[in-house]
Amino acid sequence: MERAEYTGIGELLMQNNAFLLAMLGAESKRKFTEAVEALHMGWQGQNVITALCLFAKYDAISQRQLADFVCIDPRNLVAVVDNLEQRGLLKRTPNPADRRGYQMRITDEGKAVSERIQTIRSELEADILASLTNQEKRTLHGLLKKVWESTDISSGLRAATKSAHGGREKDSI
Repeated sequence: MERAEYTGIGELLMQNNAFLLAMLGAESKRKFTEAVEALHMGWQGQNVITALCLFAKYDAISQRQLADFVCIDPRNLVAVVDNLEQRGLLKRTPNPADRRGYQMRITDEGKAVSERIQTIRSELEADILASLTNQEKRTLHGLLKKVWESTDISSGLRAATKSAHGGREKDSI
């Protein structure tokens, strides 16, 4: 294939918003994963720590609710939770409402790691969106949020949040 043909394909792909979102998402995830590597934290681990930090003000969350919230199969979550518990970033205790399950709470050390993750996330966002004005950033955020709210993953996240709060949906998470 000639170089001009590659260029034509690239131009066609650049016209597709789904392609652009996918490529930007993949690059963002790659950079973020690389940045949190120093914390010895994989993609799923950082999602769990971040979620537990968000839920900390509402008390413990069941392992099932956590799996739903972070979109990890409960069977795969066990290894992630085991690792984070061994590192002292979360505490797992029997769930008094369901003796077959556990509830999780973030530890102080876990909160410190979560704060570092949030700093990394903010720095990465600033870097990726550096070419936009503040107004463009707000517009982009509004549009992305609107698209997000129409997705299945968004409805699953809302359901998990609602479940974690005794049937009350919380917008502040």
